[in-house]
Amino acid sequence: TFFESCGVADLVVTCYGGRNRQCAEAFVKADGAKSFEDIEKELLNGQKLQGTLTVQEVYRILERDGTLEEYPLFSSIYRIAFEDAPPESMIAAVACAEDECEIDLDTM
Repeated sequence: TFFESCGVADLVVTCYGGRNRQCAEAFVKADGAKSFEDIEKELLNGQKLQGTLTVQEVYRILERDGTLEEYPLFSSIYRIAFEDAPPESMIAAVACAEDECEIDLDTM
């Protein structure tokens, strides 16, 4: 389980050195010059990202169900990865509490 030492260790390794984190960092540093496919080829030696596929699938489900607005951080991550939103837009999404957001996330 998560609370066993192996679960905590897996979380720590994933957050600091997992392939999704490494590729996300490379994506941001490339400032839109490289796609996730290019970054996968460059960094993962044949492995694939799971995060980008998961984000796309979950986004479609939330959009279909009309619940996308309930997940501003998730929506921000999707827009950064697939709609050229700046990474700084994630900060605005985190700062926005439900129904109290004074920042228009769509303009970022």
